[in-house]
Amino acid sequence: MGRESRHSMLVHWAKLVLPLSALMLLSTLFLFSGRVDPTTASIYAKVDVDALVAEPRLTAPEYSGMTEDGAALTVRAKTATPDPAGHGASARDVIAKLEAADGAVTDLTAAAGVLDPALAQITLTDGVALQTSAGYRMATAKAEIATDRSRIVAPGAVHGEAPFGTIAAGQMEIGRTAPGAPYDLLFNGRVKLIYQPQQ
Repeated sequence: MGRESRHSMLVHWAKLVLPLSALMLLSTLFLFSGRVDPTTASIYAKVDVDALVAEPRLTAPEYSGMTEDGAALTVRAKTATPDPAGHGASARDVIAKLEAADGAVTDLTAAAGVLDPALAQITLTDGVALQTSAGYRMATAKAEIATDRSRIVAPGAVHGEAPFGTIAAGQMEIGRTAPGAPYDLLFNGRVKLIYQPQQ
């Protein structure tokens, strides 16, 4: 028997034996596997399927982009629920970071947030905490982050710590006063400053 005929015979038997072996393995797998009780599935499930069907949501979503003036904006959340009408999404447990081109960094956290692409804005609510690399740590009820430029606005009362003491005001804004200008932190409306000299 020549070499080619032996090879042909081997290929012929392999075409028969290999599929039969695979079929036997699958049969054994189903034969010895335990019966699945559908009523116990909910005990082990970590996801509420009914809630997901009624209210679709994303787990650990992340948004990142660059503003027109070269700052990097990153926003993460625990969960996000898309708007049924397609107008953005609402999120829970939000963490945001704005890193300016000149190295200034602003970190924000909040219990809730809404992304509105039409307004090019992310609105944080429910206990907003803001910290800058310049040493400011502020708290407010609401903060609006622009997604197209480096601008953060707290339209309501703010209070917290500055590098030189404590500060409270009716509103606050972080951004540029002019193109190419450094980032400014502006306080407006009944600003109250308690100066604490450095020791």
